[in-house]
Amino acid sequence: MRVVHCADVVPGHRPDGRVVLPLLDLPVNVPVNQTAILFVEHPANFTEGKHHHQSLHEIFYFLDAADYWVNGTLLHLQPGDLLVLEPNDVHGAVPVPHKVRLIVFHVPKVPGDKVDAPAGKLAAT
Repeated sequence: MRVVHCADVVPGHRPDGRVVLPLLDLPVNVPVNQTAILFVEHPANFTEGKHHHQSLHEIFYFLDAADYWVNGTLLHLQPGDLLVLEPNDVHGAVPVPHKVRLIVFHVPKVPGDKVDAPAGKLAAT
């Protein structure tokens, strides 16, 4: 698991006037023949069951502030933050009093890769 706080990233300035934030360079070390990009909206007070993915990296780009549980740690994420989950990182959304919009990337896309976490992995440490 890795968190990239957008506010901490040094912008790159291109000669044509564009500003680019280098948020992530992710070696995945697996064949990638398909990826998925999803727009997700969690309603206010949404709770997601803890789970992990066996093979894919899941990358969340937060458009709204959110709380997320990863491997026993509660993360407070802000708009523009990037959460990078590696295979087997146990995670799930924690309720917040507002809707949360995020863009989710699956690299590679692996249908049926989601596994519910066993009860022993649910407690925060």
